[in-house]
Amino acid sequence: MKNSRHKPVRWFTILGSILTSVAVLSSCGGGTVASILVSGIGGTGISYGTVLGFGSILVNGRHVDDSGASVTLDGNPGDGSEHGGIKQGMVVKVLGDFSANTGTATAVEYRDNLEGPVCDAPATVDGIRTLRVLGQTVILDATTIVDNGSIDSILAGDIVEVSGLPDDQERIQASFVEIKTSTEVEVKGFVDMVDNGSQMLTINALDVNFNTALIDNNIPGNMPAVGQFVEVKGAGACGATRDALTATKVELEAEGAGAISADAYVEVEGFITALSADGFKIGEREVLTTGSTRILPEDFSVTDLAVGAKVEVEGSFANGALTAAKISFRRNVKLESDVLSVNGNSFTLAGLPGIVITTNSETDGDPVPATGGHIRVRGIEGPNNTVLATRIDSKPGDTDAFLQAAVDAKVGAQVTVLGIVVDTSGLVFEDIDEIPVSSQQFLDLVEPGTLVKFKGILQVPDIVFEEAELED
Repeated sequence: MKNSRHKPVRWFTILGSILTSVAVLSSCGGGTVASILVSGIGGTGISYGTVLGFGSILVNGRHVDDSGASVTLDGNPGDGSEHGGIKQGMVVKVLGDFSANTGTATAVEYRDNLEGPVCDAPATVDGIRTLRVLGQTVILDATTIVDNGSIDSILAGDIVEVSGLPDDQERIQASFVEIKTSTEVEVKGFVDMVDNGSQMLTINALDVNFNTALIDNNIPGNMPAVGQFVEVKGAGACGATRDALTATKVELEAEGAGAISADAYVEVEGFITALSADGFKIGEREVLTTGSTRILPEDFSVTDLAVGAKVEVEGSFANGALTAAKISFRRNVKLESDVLSVNGNSFTLAGLPGIVITTNSETDGDPVPATGGHIRVRGIEGPNNTVLATRIDSKPGDTDAFLQAAVDAKVGAQVTVLGIVVDTSGLVFEDIDEIPVSSQQFLDLVEPGTLVKFKGILQVPDIVFEEAELED
């Protein structure tokens, strides 16, 4: 079943489709998508993605005012605290109105992926750290926030709640983990096998006995079926090779962002799970691309749209598909300097103190050179000024330096990015279209969450920044 859901298609077919005319737009969404492409991204609808910060709530690069929003946590009302109990790293669905960089939420919904016992303590293979939680593989990396501890504090037997985005192998790329004291067990996922006689089903490597379970009436015929996305609750136990759960309840669950209204504005973060002649899928969500689809950052192209890539898609939903006006790769951190220190699979760069960069077996490009080697790093921002490197390019003898990431804070002319405070006084400035602007015009456009790039020259041990640019 998994292979049929995630079967790739050759890229020449994709390219032929992407380079066709914009006529696809009118057949797949009417005027809504066209107006988005012409007048800019935004509208009434949903934003589904990881909470990256607060002030308001920062999701998919937007600061969304949630002060008047209703909050639900796994179907229950928010806990009454600030943001209703929503925490950094949780994957949420935000309903509301969205503009270029901001929005106003009417509702924020959080649903975890998994809650249950850790069957294997964190193990590292080829630089990738994983947990086994009731037959589900959970990936832990530099972007994972452990709410009440650290990755090293997670032990076999602990009950954990996990929030993240499933990848093309149905592993959960965890952005949030909380160690719990409760014994509640629940697992969400695709049904891979059903045996009606023994009343057993499987979700990845989890065997579920639903013989005495309440089968919710949203399941046709009161019998689970292969391919359905379900939530199972009950009592779970770890096994030597496979884990088991005796279900008390089985119900259909919304996969990913769930139901979306026709003609709604949509932005969805996730992993590409399959390619098609017209685009690709995020989970089971069909995404259509056109000749007018923008791909960002600027040094990415359609050839980077591959199974396993993490993206954010913005566009309009109609006829069961999301037509993409913009696709942003979630590898928008860019750093360039000399290697300052190396410690195992982590390293630091000259002139960028406090930023710790980690690699794993999925990091592309060149190996990390010895101290003093000049490199360019593409990566994903994690908590506490960490970066997970997705690509490394060696540039021997170069003296260029970059610092590109989302803004943490702005105070006067000082802009903080990944913990680095840059005094922008005297720099040369460009807006998002690479048009020169004044210092004040630039600073007026900058707020927490804005993607900026600082360019300069490395003069070891420091970087002398000369230019500041807005990025998209």
